[in-house]
Amino acid sequence: MMRAVTGVVTTVVVFTLVTACAGDDPYCTAVKDQESTLNSLGEKRTTAAYRSYARAFRSVAKVSPAAVKKDWTELAEVTASVLNAQDKAGIKLEDMTDQSKVKKLGTEQLKTLNNAYEAFNKTTPQRRAVVKNVKEECEITLT
Repeated sequence: MMRAVTGVVTTVVVFTLVTACAGDDPYCTAVKDQESTLNSLGEKRTTAAYRSYARAFRSVAKVSPAAVKKDWTELAEVTASVLNAQDKAGIKLEDMTDQSKVKKLGTEQLKTLNNAYEAFNKTTPQRRAVVKNVKEECEITLT
């Protein structure tokens, strides 16, 4: 009888610890808090939207596990680089579709913008890595 009680108590304690840890995991909590923003990546090509993407990436990067910390950090940095390039060129991201505004930009401004966009577009491996990790670690599916 004592073994049965000990087994039940051990099972309850282990289950409680596992569920408590899963619920309190700072990484999964950060992803869950930023899930809406992360899932909307690229839907809006505005300066405000990219600021929110950069904040979301930074927020998750701060608490991410070592296996994907570099990926989250890279995503935060390249997104911030796009914003910095836009600021440096003096044009909002949403204005890049306005040919009259784009024509006013100089060669160096366009080069700076293009370099930032190319760096952002080359983050497909990092995006795949964090999506896979979030699904495995947190059971959250990012789209």
